[in-house]
Amino acid sequence: MAAGRRSRLFAILVLVGATTSIAVSKDADPAKQRDEQKKIKQRVDETARRLGSTLDAMSFQRLTPTVERKMLDRMVTEFRGLSDNEIRDILGKLEAAIAATNPDTATAAQKEAVAKQRAVVEQLRGMLFKLDIVRNLDEAAARLDRAADTQLNINVETLTNARLPRKPGRVVIDDREQLGIEEEDLRKEVASVIDQVAVLVNDPVISKSLSQEQKDRIAAAEVLPRGNRLVAEIDVTVRTLRGANFTDAGERQRRHAKELKDLAAALRTPPADRLTALKQAADKVAKALDAQTKVNNDAAEKVTKEEEAKARKAGQDPKVVKGNELANQQTKAEFATRDARKAAEQAAPEVADLLKPAENNQWKAEDALREGKVEEAKKPQEKALEDLKTAKAELDRQIAAAEMAKQDPLAAVKQAAERVEQLIKDQKDAAKKAEKAEANPNKLADAKVAQKDVSKATDEVREMPLPPNEQAKAALDKAAEAQKQANEKLDNKAPADAKQPQKEAIKALEEAKAALDQQAKNIEERRAEIAKLEEIKDKLEQLAKNEKNVAKDAAKAAADPKKPDTADVAKKQDDLKEPTKNAADALKEIADKNKNADPMAAEKINDAAKKVDDANMKQDGAKKDLDMNMPMAGGEKAMEAAKKIEDAAKDVQAQIDQKKGQEAKDQAALQPNKVDPMNAAEQVQKALEQAKMAAEKANEANMAGMPPPMMGEKGMMDKGMMAGEMPMGEKGMQPMGEKGMPDIAELQKQIAKQAADQKLPEAAKAADMAAKAIEKGDLPAAIENQQKALDQLKMAAEKGMMEGGMMGEKGMQPMGEKGMGEKGMGMGMGMGEGMGMGMGMMPGELAKQQQQVLDATKALQQSQQANNAAQAAIQQAQANAPMAVQMQLQQAQMQLQQAQMQLQQGQPGQAGMNQEGAAQALQQALDTLQAAQQPGMGMGMGMGMGMGMGEGMGMGMGMGQGMGMGMGMGMGQGMGMGMGMGMGQGMGMGMGMGMGTAQQGMNMGMGEGDMQGGEKLKNAGSTGTVATGDGTFIKLRDKQREKVQQGADTQFPAEFRELIKQYNVNIKNAKPAGGK
Repeated sequence: MAAGRRSRLFAILVLVGATTSIAVSKDADPAKQRDEQKKIKQRVDETARRLGSTLDAMSFQRLTPTVERKMLDRMVTEFRGLSDNEIRDILGKLEAAIAATNPDTATAAQKEAVAKQRAVVEQLRGMLFKLDIVRNLDEAAARLDRAADTQLNINVETLTNARLPRKPGRVVIDDREQLGIEEEDLRKEVASVIDQVAVLVNDPVISKSLSQEQKDRIAAAEVLPRGNRLVAEIDVTVRTLRGANFTDAGERQRRHAKELKDLAAALRTPPADRLTALKQAADKVAKALDAQTKVNNDAAEKVTKEEEAKARKAGQDPKVVKGNELANQQTKAEFATRDARKAAEQAAPEVADLLKPAENNQWKAEDALREGKVEEAKKPQEKALEDLKTAKAELDRQIAAAEMAKQDPLAAVKQAAERVEQLIKDQKDAAKKAEKAEANPNKLADAKVAQKDVSKATDEVREMPLPPNEQAKAALDKAAEAQKQANEKLDNKAPADAKQPQKEAIKALEEAKAALDQQAKNIEERRAEIAKLEEIKDKLEQLAKNEKNVAKDAAKAAADPKKPDTADVAKKQDDLKEPTKNAADALKEIADKNKNADPMAAEKINDAAKKVDDANMKQDGAKKDLDMNMPMAGGEKAMEAAKKIEDAAKDVQAQIDQKKGQEAKDQAALQPNKVDPMNAAEQVQKALEQAKMAAEKANEANMAGMPPPMMGEKGMMDKGMMAGEMPMGEKGMQPMGEKGMPDIAELQKQIAKQAADQKLPEAAKAADMAAKAIEKGDLPAAIENQQKALDQLKMAAEKGMMEGGMMGEKGMQPMGEKGMGEKGMGMGMGMGEGMGMGMGMMPGELAKQQQQVLDATKALQQSQQANNAAQAAIQQAQANAPMAVQMQLQQAQMQLQQAQMQLQQGQPGQAGMNQEGAAQALQQALDTLQAAQQPGMGMGMGMGMGMGMGEGMGMGMGMGQGMGMGMGMGMGQGMGMGMGMGMGQGMGMGMGMGMGTAQQGMNMGMGEGDMQGGEKLKNAGSTGTVATGDGTFIKLRDKQREKVQQGADTQFPAEFRELIKQYNVNIKNAKPAGGK
């Protein structure tokens, strides 16, 4: 119901305002004034009817008599009286003026009409003021702001009259009278606002709506006495205008406008926080900047011929006319700058100081423009513009810092330190005002406001989200308590007693400043250490990789019966010694810096440095062995050096995770309602599991798309395969994508071609459709068509039917000299042009190939699904994760997106590598998040993925690139002995001692080198049991096994020989390694 009354009152307010505007007519023609007056009468009658309808509605709703209803009732009576009496009388006077033949009689009648018209206007404005009730201080401030703008507009007209007198043209009303009327209306508006503010403050009931802080602010600013003085001064200005003293009146009006702005600022509720205040000040500076830019641009334009002619026709100097137009703009720009300065005084005092010179230059420019000296005004205008730009830039910087402080711990702490520094200054100022109040009781209100303001600002800093800092928190609490005591003393009118708590507050604030400065320094040092440690870790990982390459080269030389010279390998080893030593020294330097601040971290970093030193010694030994052409011994030492460097890199990564965990914890403290490390860790864990699964399935698809290994005459893998070469026919090669990995779409196309060649149209059609579906990324359709092709091929195989012959043109050709032997081509089948496995396969063999590609596509689909799930989990994690891990999450997301595209293109090998990279990034993020939640866990936190390198070592029989790269980073120390013919990126020579380095784990054998074993490790310790291979090795004949045993005895370190012997016993007893 209240809302309905408010809407009706608003409608009446608009109507009364419109009526008033019509009443203020400036036209001198009595006939036109009569017509205007008739319109006024119609509007007054309409308003009276509207008011009556409102009262009828209130009666119908049975509302009790209220102040509003009584006021409306009186207004209805007054409006009807205006229509029936005053306005009718005005119309009569105007009719008489029109009918009079004597000019003097007409003028006298018209003057009487104008006088009565002004009386009506005064009554209408009185009604308007009654309706426009001030309900709170902010409404009063808004009305005073509007009054200031009105005063500036009147000032423009006043100064125009002062500089550019107009030609006489009015019959009754001249400018001085009109300006006097407008100034008088302004006086009444200001008086009405001040009176209503007095009611808000002094009325025993209404004043309860104001807080004590608001009352103190009004008292400190002396709003009521200043307002009453201003009303009296405006009254003097009215008389000055009517006396045509425009220059004096113009100066007075400028003072009135500034005072109105100041009173409005005193009444307005301050911004809720500093960031809001900064943004408000920046908006005001931007407006002032735009206004000054426009003035400067307009001042650069020359007077046009039309403007010059118009000015001369009016008997005026064109330069003065142009200058005054620009001066009017300059005045508004100056007041906009003043508004901005007032807005910045509390939030950014240094910005307010920057704006003072701008105001002075704007004033100088205006004075020059009033005299028509446009060129002279340009220099101060340019200076003012530069000052405004500087102020805007500083506000933008502070706003950016405040925004950053919401996310960045360092920015938050630095901003808090800056705020406390300002608090110290403000508290000292408040203490000085208290001293003045002690000498002059009239200054007590000012002292109270100053102390309350600094107390409020201190509370804002205390409530700022900040990284944990107990020392700063305690100091700020102590300062707040002292300020509270000072406020109580001042409220009790005892400024002398406020001195001691004010001193204590200053001391406590200085302590808080020192604590915050130290915290900022610590964060900077921590970030610098993280960057340095990451740099060292990257170098260590590269050194480990290079060291393994030395070990591989040495092993290759040891396996060569020609016993080649190893001087070049020794040179490579020598080149690695210096950077390894430098890495150790860098770690020692960091450890030394941390020995007092963080002794535990220093100890761990020193341990890593010792491992690098040990590796450096092993490198020395390897170099000497290689210099003496002892590759076996040198290779062993090089591999041991690589292992130690890898372990050191892991130790360094653990320290990085710990420090980033603290960073994440600090960031979570800044945004407690947004950043949630625990929830983010849960989502990252999900993403990690899905990424691992996606990589596993991609690798399955990759393996399923690989051809079987080629065997030589004794069932041994051919040398070509051992060298890492892919099976190749004389005219064809196994279809490979980038980096030698199979392209499933191409494999499917070749099956379609083979089926077509064998006159199997249905199978060929389905296989071709499957290939096209894979290229489009439509895996379900591909799988459906692959199954159809497989069914057709199986049916053909069962019936033994092959239209057009069993084999292709070159199908059963006897093996040439390259069929077996050096290059290891084919699988005992003739070499053809197709898939590298012989042209013209029988349907059964083609069915096997289709089954293989079908399995690869199914694995591809499963990888795609897991990839999508991982991406979704990362998106959820990003919403709650701190900045410390956002980079890793973004990296993982990008790698998974790339993997998704590769999966859609039927390239599982490339996709798997990207998915493994994503898993590594996710693991790092998870370790950091876990460290943030449990910083006391130390080095062992979250090492659930230990970089199973699988860079196996050995000689004899083995696949040249055995599956050694695994994501199985466990904490286990078990040893597995799986034998198999798996393929991958490990070194896999001979017995394939796949040295997976998941902490202490070793994956021996030619198996897939997956340190995960049979489980998917989820931040858990390894069981120590590694999955076995497929048992291919046990099919070797005794002599071959003996040959392998002899090679192992001579090539491998002693600690491995017993394991190999036990492995052979297990084979003999048909018991898997690690089995029970």
